[in-house]
Amino acid sequence: MNKYLLFILLTALTLAVGSCSCDDSDEPDEPTPVQPQTPDYLLPGSDSRPDWKFSDNGRYELRMSVQVELGDTLAAYQSSQDLICATIGGEVRAVAQPNETGGVVYYPLIIFDNETGNTISLSYYCDQLHRIYTITNWAVFDPSAAPTGNSGIYRPKFTINN
Repeated sequence: MNKYLLFILLTALTLAVGSCSCDDSDEPDEPTPVQPQTPDYLLPGSDSRPDWKFSDNGRYELRMSVQVELGDTLAAYQSSQDLICATIGGEVRAVAQPNETGGVVYYPLIIFDNETGNTISLSYYCDQLHRIYTITNWAVFDPSAAPTGNSGIYRPKFTINN
């Protein structure tokens, strides 16, 4: 009888050890890393390259020169096909393509108007993302403003409200 009892114990022990293998565990060995989700405003859109045009034709007496750099995550998506447009009252008053000096990409705008104090809206077309971003009420037209702003170059953040 001792042989029979020993056989049952060994069989039970073998079954217990076999059913506890690590390969059958439901828990992963390492936690799965969380992938950051891309914000909607950085996903490709369907905007075509705009046909923004401005011609002074001598209609405006005043001008405001500004240099603009992208001041947000859109800077990583810049290309030579991008555009920035300044409007006053919904009318195009300046358009610029990117320039680069010393590794810094900027958009030189000369904005025209007939009176100080009007509100300027700024739009940016990102060719890589096929999207147009707009900041309404970006600045006030002031011909005496420094081209780089009061506290350094203008760095609008087109994605701040998205």
